[in-house]
Formats: sequence, structure tokens, C-alpha cells
Amino acid sequence: MVWSAFVVVDLFKRLSRFLDRSDGSLQRKAIRSGVWVALSSVFAAGLSFLRSIIMARLLTPEIFGLMAICSMVIRGIEIFTETGFGAALIHRQERFEDARDTAFTLWVLRGVGLAVIAFLVSPLVAAFYNESVLQPIVAVIGISFILTGFNNINAIALHKELDFKRLTYLDQVAGVLSTIIGIGLAYWLRDVWALVYAQLVSSAISVGLSYLMVPGRPRFRYDPAIARELISYGKYMTALAIVLFLCGQLDSAIIGKLLGMEALGFYTVAHTLANVPSTNLSKMIAKVLFPMFSKLQADLVQLRVEYLRGVRLVVAVVVPISVIIVVLAHDIVVVLYGEKWATAAVPLQILSIFGCFQALWMLNGYLYNAIGKPHIDFYMNTVRLVLVLGLLYPLTIFYGLAGASVAVALPMAAQFVAGVFLSRSMIGVLVADTVRPLGVALLQGAVLAAVLIATKSVVVGDSIAGLLFLVGLGASVCLLFNFRKIRLQLATHRLSIFPVREVP
Repeated sequence: MVWSAFVVVDLFKRLSRFLDRSDGSLQRKAIRSGVWVALSSVFAAGLSFLRSIIMARLLTPEIFGLMAICSMVIRGIEIFTETGFGAALIHRQERFEDARDTAFTLWVLRGVGLAVIAFLVSPLVAAFYNESVLQPIVAVIGISFILTGFNNINAIALHKELDFKRLTYLDQVAGVLSTIIGIGLAYWLRDVWALVYAQLVSSAISVGLSYLMVPGRPRFRYDPAIARELISYGKYMTALAIVLFLCGQLDSAIIGKLLGMEALGFYTVAHTLANVPSTNLSKMIAKVLFPMFSKLQADLVQLRVEYLRGVRLVVAVVVPISVIIVVLAHDIVVVLYGEKWATAAVPLQILSIFGCFQALWMLNGYLYNAIGKPHIDFYMNTVRLVLVLGLLYPLTIFYGLAGASVAVALPMAAQFVAGVFLSRSMIGVLVADTVRPLGVALLQGAVLAAVLIATKSVVVGDSIAGLLFLVGLGASVCLLFNFRKIRLQLATHRLSIFPVREVP
């Protein structure tokens, strides 16, 4: 027992030393960055999850519906002027500092312009949804554009060099402060303005911390040649962002118009909850893999290796999580949010499948952007948008929230299937190598679902203790499935991650 404790302490010390460094090969930097991003993402997801639960108990579904419309409008204004400069700077191989200052200047000017646009469109939004309160909400929250425009752009340099330690600290501090303030505002105000003020405060905190915790100060400088280069790379990123926005927000727009703000509130909670695990995982992986893919864009052999490693990781996590959500959806909603949110259970089940395929596709999207072909991601999402447009209205009319959820999930599944074949043509990845991990995960998921359903027949899941037991059982089954892989990975990488002697 004492020996085991010493081993754990020794491994912890070695891990701390490994994470505190910034040198080493690209693989060591990627592993180190992956750990930092994982810590940050898990922490952020936990805070977001806790905040959503508390907010849902303090506020009503109608308030969530109003904020969903507001967020859709604000995001739409931002998306239609998306620059793609961040990705362009990461992809750029030289003169990063000059490009950085030009991008910062354009971002600040864009932020001011977007705030003005938000003010001008606010009465139109209020009139369309026949909700007068939307006018001041949209106008006030538009101030966040000005705030975020001043974010320290030097953070992109840390992304580019796979140095995520400082960014992790920044995200954690900003997340804690924003959560505390947001919950306090919700408890005090008990209306939609709590969410509005919380978003403004969150933006201000992130900007302030970016200058306190990220080295370097951007300058106002404009180079027309660099601006044209950034815009040239970012034009497909802009078009892609618009398409993704339409794909992701059409459901909210149509549900809010056809079914009302309360129904939209149920759908918003279901969509958020279904995408918390998959979206956070894919973003976590993408933060590391996108810059790494960019560095490997000339080495197709190693690029294929790292891509398939990412596929196996995403599949191994998102498939069992989706299975757990599908089986326990009603228990999750009732226990965490309360009986008044029970209507969100069925959309949650369907949207969890959407989240699974979305996480898998996002890996492909970052791959195409990294190798300098963002137009592929744009074209594929455009096709998905057409499919969503054709399905969303009739399915929502006939089947309500469940129909809307199906209209969103089916095109995402089709896009993933097409992406499997695209990856083969782009970097030479065999279809069998991509599909095999998914097939294994689906078989394991079927077993996991059977275990959970059988256990639910004797365990009451609509209590905190019962839900925790069922979720813990699901996690244990997943670990059992992957125990041999985990042991082999630890045995393989222990020397490279935790060397016996650190090289000075």
C-alpha cells in the first residue's frame, strides 16, 4: 500500500515537471498540449454544466427561449463578418508578428461596427418574434462585440506553438469568475437581464485576463498586403462560418417562430446538454490537432497517423457518452433540471446522436483547414444546410420538437459518412481504418445500452443517487472495454512522457 502511494506521488511529480516544460519534439509538445487542453476543457465543461443546472432552476424556460433568440441574432451578426484570421495566423509559416498587428487592428474596427449593427437590427428582431423585450436585449448585448474586439491576439501565438499552459490558466480563472457572477445575477434579478449582464461581464473578464496572463501587446498597424493575404485564406472560413451558423441556428429560429419561446427553451436546454460532452471533446482535440496538422501538412504519412489517432480517441469517448445520454435522458433532465423541464428528454435523446456525428466531423473539418483546403469544409456544410432546410419546417410542423431534432441529426450523419471518403482522397486514409473504430465502439455501445436498460429495471434512476449509480456503472463498463488499450498506451508512452531522467 505504501509502495503504491510512492508510485502515485512519483508519477504526479514527473507529470508536473513534464507539463511545466515547453521544449521537446512535436509529439511531446502535442501530448503536453493535449493534457493542458483536456484539463481546461473538463474544467470549463464542468462549470458550464453546473451553471446551466443552477440557471435552469432559478429561471424559466421562456427566459432561456428569449436568450436563445438573442444569442442567435448576435452570433449571426458576428458570423456574417467572420474573418477567419485566427486560423490564417496559425496556418501562416512566417512574419507572424506583422500579420498579428494587422489582424488585431481589423478585429477592433470590426467589433465597433458589429455593435452598431446590433443596435440597428434590434427593433426588427423584436417585431419578427412579437417580443418587445428583445429590442433592448439585443442592443445592450451588442456591446460585447466592442469588448471582445480588444482581446489580446498574442494568444494565437500560444496556439500556434502548442503552448497551452498559460491559456489553460486564463480559461479557468475567467470561467470561475464568470460563473460566480452569472449565478449571482440570476439569483438577484430572476429575469432575462441576468443572462445579458452575465455575458457582458464574461466578455470583459476574458479581455482583461488576456492582457494580464498572455505576454506581448498588440499594436494598431495595418499592412494592406498582409490584410489581403489573411482575407484570401479566411474567405472560405467566413463562408463556412455563415453556413455553420445557418445550420446551427435555423432550428432555433423556426422553433421559436412556430412553437413559441417556451418550446424553444426546452429545445435549447436539450441541445446544450446533448452537445456538452461531444462539442467540448472535439474542441479540446481540435485545439491541439489543428496546429499539429498544420505543422505536418507536408508529411502525409505522419499526418495520416495523427489523424487516425484522433479518430480513435473521439470515437472511444463520444459513442459511449451518447449511449448513456440516450438511455438515461429522462432521468438526467428530471434530476438535474427539475420536472418542469421533462419535455426536453426526447429532443435530448435525438440530439445526443447529432452531437456524436458532429464531433467526428469536426475532426475532418480541422484537417481540411490545416492542409490549406478550407473550401472542402465549406462545400460539405453547404450541402448539409440544404438538407436541413428541406427537412426542418415540415418535420417541426408535424412532429414538434422531436421532428426538429431529427431534421438536424440526419444531415449531420450523412455529412460524416461523406467525410470518411473525402479523407481518403485528401490524405490517403483507408476507409476501413476510419470506420473500424466506429464499428467496434457501436458494438460496445449496444452492450452498454443493454446493461443500463437491465439495471434501470431494478434501480430508480430519477433520483440523484440512482442517476449517479447508473452513470458510474456506464463509465465502469466503458473503462472495462478499454482497459487493455489503456494499459498498453501507458506501457508504451510511460518512458516518453515520464522519463526516468529529465534532460536539462
